[in-house]
Amino acid sequence: MSRVVDLKDVVEPFLGHAIRGDASAAVRLTLDLVEQGASVESVVVDLLAAAQYECGERWQRNEWGVADEHLVSGVTQRCLGAVANTVAPATPTGSVVVACAEGDWHSLPAQMLAEVLRSRGLAVAFLGASTPSDHVARLLVRDRPDALIITCNLAPFFAGVATLADAAHRTGTPVIAGGRALRSGPGRALRLGADAWAPDVSAAVATLRPWAGDRPRVSPDPTPFDGVAMILDLDSSHLAAEALVSMVASQPWMSGYNSQQLTRTREDLAFIVRFIAAARLVDDPSVLMEFLDWLSSVLGARNVPTAALVAGLEALAPLVDEADPKAGLLIRDALGHVSDGGQGHKTPTWSNR
Repeated sequence: MSRVVDLKDVVEPFLGHAIRGDASAAVRLTLDLVEQGASVESVVVDLLAAAQYECGERWQRNEWGVADEHLVSGVTQRCLGAVANTVAPATPTGSVVVACAEGDWHSLPAQMLAEVLRSRGLAVAFLGASTPSDHVARLLVRDRPDALIITCNLAPFFAGVATLADAAHRTGTPVIAGGRALRSGPGRALRLGADAWAPDVSAAVATLRPWAGDRPRVSPDPTPFDGVAMILDLDSSHLAAEALVSMVASQPWMSGYNSQQLTRTREDLAFIVRFIAAARLVDDPSVLMEFLDWLSSVLGARNVPTAALVAGLEALAPLVDEADPKAGLLIRDALGHVSDGGQGHKTPTWSNR
């Protein structure tokens, strides 16, 4: 057997194939690694997931566009399917259903998780992106898996985690939750109704093993939520539109904005409101601060100064405070979090991307 190469050294050649849309070359490279002795799990985690992460980083740095991201993701999905076909069927040692949070359309990370779990000897039903909770519940009643695993990649879909968890609990099925938006620790997942938190595959498997054939009892009671925070999320587009009017009136540098720039600004303002609501739902201010750090980085890579982000938060603050005073406290903390940055840019334009 040939010596397996360090998969970190293969990420860049893989991305070279993917960005050209050469799926055949990318699949060949991936399967060669399996033939050389690399495990399915290592190929998925150390190559395919690592390549997707680097793709996102290049978009964030404004080196690649959205079309590039989608192209690479499509090639990665082709490779994931090819690698999954190399796993020989085995007698499963447990069963699990994997689904994205309702509303979350980022299915590729969940699919990667499903394939790694399958390679670990579990029977896995992967439901893809944003499956309606009532349909998930019907499947759980029919198949009686050991658990439902919910992945969530963006905080605005926290409510979708709870919706699926509640649906699973009504069928007596325990829930494990994880994903990028829940990576900070167990607190967010547990507040959203999950029975366990899994930061990675090994943690998920360690939780699942004792549940095989002996599922823990779960409460059918719904996850308690702050209704005001939910309304804030629903009102995000309206609040963003009002804040945009205020920004245009108060910021002279916005007078030359074209329709696309105004649309992008409104979208960013709405996302800020949605992340405020998400932070309120799990009682975790870091949800908002992490998003603002990310947004500031994205905007900075596109020559948008921190001053523009501060102006947006200032326009939103009185509107959010009126809608939800607790959220108003959050946005004031957010202003303090970001207002000391953004030096060195020339012209403050919010949406250059």
